[in-house]
Order: sequence, then C-alpha cells, then structure tokens
Amino acid sequence: MKTILQLLLVLLLGGYSTLNAQIRMDQGVQAEGLWCFPSHTDSNAYSYLPHRARLALQNDSLPQFSYLRYVLEKPAENTTKSISTADGGGILTFLVLYDTPADMVTKAQQSLREKMDNEAIVLKGPILFDEAKYTMISSIITPGKGKTRHILASGAAPVMENSRIPLSFDLEPTQSKLLLESMSMATPDVSLLFELSFSGLSDSYEAELEVDWSRVSESHAFDAGVNLYMVGADVSLGFDQLRKEQAITLTSSGSDAAMESLVQHVYTKLLELMFRPVPPVEVPEEHRGGLADALGSLVSQGVSSKAMPFKANVGYQYKKHKTTGKSNMVFKGRSLVNRNHYITFNLGNLYQEYGNDERLFKDVPLWDPAFQQRDVYVGVDGTIAQEFDRMLNSVTVKLRKQHDNGDETLKEILITKKNYEEDSGNRIMTYLNHGDLDMTAWMSYDYKTEWKFIGGGTYEEDWQSSSSAMINLYTPFQRRRIELSGDIASLASQQVRAISVKIDYDFFGDARTASTLLYPNRENKNMHFEITQPKGVEAVDYSLSWFLEGGTVLKEEGIDRYGLLFVDTLPNTEAP
Repeated sequence: MKTILQLLLVLLLGGYSTLNAQIRMDQGVQAEGLWCFPSHTDSNAYSYLPHRARLALQNDSLPQFSYLRYVLEKPAENTTKSISTADGGGILTFLVLYDTPADMVTKAQQSLREKMDNEAIVLKGPILFDEAKYTMISSIITPGKGKTRHILASGAAPVMENSRIPLSFDLEPTQSKLLLESMSMATPDVSLLFELSFSGLSDSYEAELEVDWSRVSESHAFDAGVNLYMVGADVSLGFDQLRKEQAITLTSSGSDAAMESLVQHVYTKLLELMFRPVPPVEVPEEHRGGLADALGSLVSQGVSSKAMPFKANVGYQYKKHKTTGKSNMVFKGRSLVNRNHYITFNLGNLYQEYGNDERLFKDVPLWDPAFQQRDVYVGVDGTIAQEFDRMLNSVTVKLRKQHDNGDETLKEILITKKNYEEDSGNRIMTYLNHGDLDMTAWMSYDYKTEWKFIGGGTYEEDWQSSSSAMINLYTPFQRRRIELSGDIASLASQQVRAISVKIDYDFFGDARTASTLLYPNRENKNMHFEITQPKGVEAVDYSLSWFLEGGTVLKEEGIDRYGLLFVDTLPNTEAP
C-alpha cells in the first residue's frame, strides 16, 4: 500500500511540474480571489496560486502552537532586599503552512466557467513552485533593546501546498512578557512573509535591448555602488531611471498589451547581470534596517501579487562593473519567465481564543534542572526535494553535546529522498541534563552537516556552535544560469560555420565541464548552461571557438562572473 501511495505521489508531482512549465503567465485571471492561469497546451485546464497562510492544525482542530513561559531559581544577590527577580524566559513553537480553502477552489472554478462561458474549464490544482522562502519579522523576539523591526528568521519553505514549516524561538524574560501582551492585541508583533516563485510561458514578443555601459556608469540610479543593498521595488525604479536616461534602450515591435510582461522579463535579465541577491541573514548588520522595514511594509499591507519579477526577501547588492561599450540582447518569441507570489501571515487573535487553554499557553516553574530535556528541531530547505532527483543522495545532521559531568551526547538525523516527506515536521534531536547546572551553557551544543552526492562525492562542514532551538539546513550549493547571447545569424556573413562554447567550473573540488555547439544558419535551442556551484562562488572558466570557412579557428578564453557570454563578437576581425 505504501509503495502505491509513493507512486501516486510521484505521478502527482510529475503532473504538477508539467502543468507549471506550460502555464500562460500573461493570461492570468482573478476568480473569487484566486489568481488562475491557463495551460499552454490545454485552454480548459487552469492552475491557481495559493490564497492564505495559517497555523497548522492537530486533528483538524487545535492549532499546532505552544507558548511555554518558565521560571528558574537563581542565586540571591548580596542585597538588603528580601524580594528579588527570578530567572526564566519563554519558548515559542508553532507550525505554519500555506493553502487554499476547498470551497474557494470550487467557487473559483465556477466563476471561470461563467467568465469564459465554457463549462469544460477545470481548475486542476495549485501551482508547484520552483522555489519558496519565508521571512519572519518582529520587534519583540529579537536580541537587544528597543522597538526596531528586525528580520528574525529567513529560510526555504516547502514548494507544495499544505507542507508545514516548524519554527521555534527562545525568549528572555522581558521578551516573553512583551510577546504575551502583544498576542492579546488584534495584530501581534509576529509576522511571516512567504515568497513563492513560479514560472510559465509569456506571450509572444519581439524586441531588442541595448545597454550603454558608459551611461550606466555615469547614472545616479545606483549611487551607493557595491555598498548598496536594495529591495526589488527600488531596483525596478533604478531601471526605470536608466531607461529615461537612455542608458538602457528597449525597442519592441510587439503589441502594447505584451509590453508590461516584456519589461518585467527585460528587468529580470538586467537584474541577473547587474545585481547579486543576498539573503537577509547575510546582509551586513548596518544595512538590515532598511530591508527589514521594506519587508515589514509588505507584511503590513498584506501584499499578494500574481506577477512580481523581483524577490522580496533578499537584498540586492550592486555589482561593480568594468564593462565598456554597448551590449545588445535579443528577445524573440515566447519565453519561460519567472514571477513571485506573496502571502503574509500573522498570529492574529489566537490568544483571545485559546489564552486559557494550557495545551497552547502555559506558565511553569522549573525548579529541578535534572528533569529537563532539550529538543533541537531541524528545519529543512524546501528545495532539497528537487536536489535528490538531480545530485543529492543524503544529508546527515550531527549534534554533539558536552555535559558538565563529562558525558557526551551524540545524535544524528539522516535525510534521504525516501524520508524527506515522511519526516516533515518531526525532525528532532533531544538530549538530557547530565549534571549541567549552568542552564545557559546547557542550551548550547555543536552541530555539523555531511552531504553525499550522486557519484560518490562528499562535502562535510566543520563543527559549529549554536544555542538556537532550530538548526536550519540549507544546501551549500546554488544553481546558476549562464546565458549565451548575441546575434548569431549575423556571423554567417563573416564566414563563421559554427561556434563551440565550453565552460569549466569547480564543485567542491570536483572539476566539471559543460559544452554546446551553435550554428549561424540553424535554430539554436541550447542558448544557456544550467550549472551548480558552491555558494559564494560565481566564476567559471570559458572557452569560445569560432570555426570559419577554410578551416580557420578563432579562440577566446577567460573568466566569467556575471552569467552572460556574448558569442557574436569575433576576437579577430581580419578576414580569414
């Protein structure tokens, strides 16, 4: 029975992937509050974007939420006061997911049929996202004093509806009291932003983009240079300014109706070329305030969009360019484009409804540390499931705890393709108190991860210390797209018969190679490379070879860091 269920899940995921790759991005329709997109191959088949985020439920009734405040004895200070302050704090744990009510899907399907006057229309199901991330924002559950809004946590979320994300936080005594007071209000100061990335086919368009790098350098659109961390909306405004200054020029022969989609597609290409996305936790502390405020504004507004080309929960760092002259990129026909959908979450009136329920809210005195245990959750990157199909065999998370009495606790969790979905929300490593009297030190432990790749490769991280209630597991590598751009057809007049493009790059000590051939007189479909590199590594070695009539071969070698290779400029302009 289990094998049959697994087979059905594989078939279901395969169906979602096929549907997603063929949705018509520019033909989205809003029906009963849901954004719905038709299939490119079947005009009667639609898929939709999830509508809401909420707390997960136990047995479809009780929220999977707990807020435990605890009190600890601490040695009395040498003072004349007979009443002093005890130690303690709080532990906040909850599971959150995004989904769509079934009745909303039913109403949306009926609405589509009425709008299109077509009873054959079927709303197939939710979109399976290419990537999903969450960012948690609060001015309470954060170290330090004051009411400044902070990015509390950020990580990968599941790419499918109804998959749960476990979150857990330790609070100091003052924070635990502030949070309790905040939860008694209509909108508690604990908010979550989901950013869900999906892809589909655009409408057909024909255009050319010219980038004048001299004017880009002279522009004040991005004055702060490499020290600038911007959000997507500000980057878009900067590109708008570059267009007004004619530093970038877009010429289109398509319809005005497709212009918005075309501009978004062009801006996405410029973003890949001119900026580097940086997760909020990697943004330097002095630059995080503006990013947190921008994200907080999105959460406060309850933003939900069907077509945002920029990501919200990253900071965009401007790359330092030394490029001169002009670059041309051609956009022709339909393209596979990426967009982002946002869903916001807040704890809401949870305390008003369950404040007296000790299954969710409880205050306890912890007088004897010997009876305590420490639970450490493992949060898993939502894109790891895709990596099991591409290059990943397994991930092992190891925990090591040195106790005051000399004992050592060792725990580990093995994550494979088979148990990835089965163990979702239940990855916990636990250790007890072995004569540990310093409770702050008892909360600290060491952990490391070990990655096993298909083909026998291994990457093992060093031991690192943490006192967090959760270990967030992220892939130590990233996928990159190397675009091959240029007017290849024009090379036929220069007696070019073929172009060979080869790139070499490193993957944790393993040398890897990718190559392709392009022809001026043929339709070239392989105009990019998809590669995987360690995070933080962007350089690839490239080699371009132009094969001319008569047997002459022109070559160019170098290092690319921007993900863009122009193949229509010969290194030697002399006739062969």
